[in-house]
Parts: sequence; structure tokens; C-alpha cells
Amino acid sequence: MADSSNSWLLSRVGARIGAATAGGLAGWLLGRWLDFPALGALGGGSVAVLALSVQDSLKGEALLDWLRAPETDLRDMNGLWGEVSHGVRRLLQQKDLEAATERARLAEFLSAIQASPNGVMLLNATEHITWISDMAAEHFGLNPERDLQQRVTNLVRQPAFVQYLAAGDYREPVKCMLSSGRGHMMIQVRDYGEGLKLVLSQDITERELADNMRRDFVANVSHEIRTPLTVLSGFIETMGSLPLTDVERKRVIGLMSQQAERMQSLVADLLTLATIEGSPRPPSDRWWDVEKLMQRLQADGLALSRERHPIGLRLQDATGQGGAMQLSGVESEWLSAMGNLVSNAVRYTPEGQPIDICWSLLADGSAEFSVKDGGIGIAPEHIPRLTERFYRVDGSRSRETGGTGLGLSIVKHVVQRHGGELRVASEPGKGSTFTLTVPALRVRHQAVAVATADSVS
Repeated sequence: MADSSNSWLLSRVGARIGAATAGGLAGWLLGRWLDFPALGALGGGSVAVLALSVQDSLKGEALLDWLRAPETDLRDMNGLWGEVSHGVRRLLQQKDLEAATERARLAEFLSAIQASPNGVMLLNATEHITWISDMAAEHFGLNPERDLQQRVTNLVRQPAFVQYLAAGDYREPVKCMLSSGRGHMMIQVRDYGEGLKLVLSQDITERELADNMRRDFVANVSHEIRTPLTVLSGFIETMGSLPLTDVERKRVIGLMSQQAERMQSLVADLLTLATIEGSPRPPSDRWWDVEKLMQRLQADGLALSRERHPIGLRLQDATGQGGAMQLSGVESEWLSAMGNLVSNAVRYTPEGQPIDICWSLLADGSAEFSVKDGGIGIAPEHIPRLTERFYRVDGSRSRETGGTGLGLSIVKHVVQRHGGELRVASEPGKGSTFTLTVPALRVRHQAVAVATADSVS
């Protein structure tokens, strides 16, 4: 570096000496002709040096003009100012590259924040919004562009948030309503930098719903078990303390047996739900004959009904392929789900009213299993909640019919595990139809399967 500077300095000094010498010689020749050789030499050297300085000044001014407006073009220069302009260009290009790299990193970082399911908002020392992610804007009901540089408490007026921000104690988060008013969010503020604040928001609506359902589930299980236990305890105490006739004793034992069966059914359904929820996805390589399944469901329904209801069975095939229809998955789960629909129809259908069991293979290869009853029907406001655990349209009537309140929840879990869904159509006074949809990949014709196997072999 020192050698380069020395060579540059020598070249500049040499250029000045050369210009002065050449100018002086030219002035001496002109002065000799005019009889003023010494004065001519001095004047010629001075003019040469002055001309060289003016040229350098003009080049320097051109470089300064370009630095003031870098977007303009800079003409090529030689000599000292050419080296300076080249060095400045290279330095600016390096800075532009560094700035572009930092901008790309910042854009990548902000994109990662935008992809987060949580909201992020940045506030300056006066609590004005300097940046906000789309998710935070949705949580707080803000516009990520229009609301920049606005004071956040002028836009978000929830008292809990305003008080939390003003208190300055951010060790614990605060819960507030979402801007939509349809749930809650958890807000956590962190200090950073010189008075800057990072505001994090998280939608906790689903978590709260799950917590509420868990609490309701525990409360319902406790209530459902406590009731028969209370009855059993009372009967046991009665039998131990009072003299009973044979008729009274048989009646008490019969009632105790009913309550014990009710608890057994409840525990069995709870175990079934736990098993279904904790099991892996059902295999698609185990196939069961549909007609045999339907006939078994019909026989179970008739046994439960004790011939009080006519129960019909229909098998329909819209594909026209022929051959026995088969269903894949876990046979015990399908029987549990379909059997729950049949038993519900028997329990809630008045004596003498028909019940229709139908299996339909649709033209697109999917299938539907439906149970239509002649019961009292269900009001529209109850239908969305039917699959909730222990939800009852009429609690007293459900207990009288022997239901645990878990049957439709089991049905929903089973059919969803097999890739289908449960649909309910009902109208008060006109009965109900419960339909399980089965995806095409879990339905086939046995004849097609055999033909495929023969062609492979």
C-alpha cells in the first residue's frame, strides 16, 4: 500500500515537473523571439502548471457532481481522477451489494415471521407501530400498511391490553378478545433495545375449547358414574337394614343389575373411545363382506327391538359391476359405529314404526351406509352438537333408553379414522337419517379383486 502511494506521489510530482519544464521551454523559445527569454520561460512554465491544475479541478468537480447524484453517468477519466473514480465506484458497488444482501436477509426473516401461526408486532419507544405481521393484524383488527406509525393504544382499545401495556410488568401474558369477537388471544410483551417493545399474540380459541371440553368430559363422566353408584349404594343399604319380602328383594336386585349394566356400558364405551383415539390409522388391505355385515346389523337390531319394530335391509349398487361388495378397515370398529346407529334407531323409535338399514355403492366408487328411523326427530339447533361426548337432546329420556351419551362420538371417530364422515338429516316429527360416507379406496367388488389377482399371477 505504501509503495503504491509513493509511486502515485512520484508520478504526480513528475507530471507537474514535466509540465513546468515543457511550458518553460516553450515560453523561453517564445521569449527569445521577443527578446524576453527569462520572462518567457517563467510565464510558460506557470501557464503549463496552471492549465494542468485547471484540468484536475474540472475532473474533481465532475467527480463531486457524480457523487451528489450517483444515478447520473460519469465519463471515463485517466490519471489520478480516473483511479479515484474507479475506487469510488468499486466502494459504492461493494456497499450496494452489502445493502442488498442485508435487505434479502431482512426480507427472509420477515417472511419467516409471516409464516408463523403467532402474531408479531413491533413498537417504538412511544408505542407507535413500526412493523406488524399479517397474523397480528388479524388478531388485533389492524391494517399492516395503513396503521404503521400509529399509536397502538389509539387503535386497540381493549381495557385489558391497554392496562397491561401501561403497567410495564410483562412477566405474565394477558388474555384478550380477538378482533372478530369469536375467541380469545394470549398477548405477551417483551422489552428490547432502547424502549422498544415486541408484542406477541397467539390465538387460544381452540385450546380453550379443548380445555372446556376436557373439563365437561370429566364432569360428565363423574356425574354418569356417580348416579348408578348412588343408586347401588342406596339399595345395598336398604337390603342390609330392612327386612324385604322375596318380591321386594327381586325388584331391588333387578334395579341394581340395571345400574351395574349401565356402568359397564359406560366403561366399555369409554374404553372404546380411548382405544380408537390411540390406535394407528386403520389398514386398507383387510376386506370384509358387506352383505354379511349388514345381515349381522339387522339381526342385532331385531334382537334389541324384540320384534317391536319392522327393520328393513337394502343393498344397492349403482356401478353395475356385479359381484360381492367389500369394505376395508377394522371390522370391529365398523360394527361398533354402524351398530350404534342401529341401536339408537331402535331406542328412539316408537313401537311399530319402521327402521330402514341401507348400504349404497355410488357411481363414483364411494359408498354410503344409512339408518333411517321413524322417531320423533331432532330440532336443527341440536344436530351440530350430537357427536359431542355426553351431549343429550333429552337427558332423562336418553337415560331411560339405556344410552351412555358416547355412541355418536364413537361413530364420528370411527368413520373419520377410515376417511369418511357422518351426516345427520332430521326434522321434528318426521324421524332422522344418519349416514356414514365411505371413500372409494375402502370399497371394492370381490369379483374385480379376484380378476386382478389372476392377471397378476
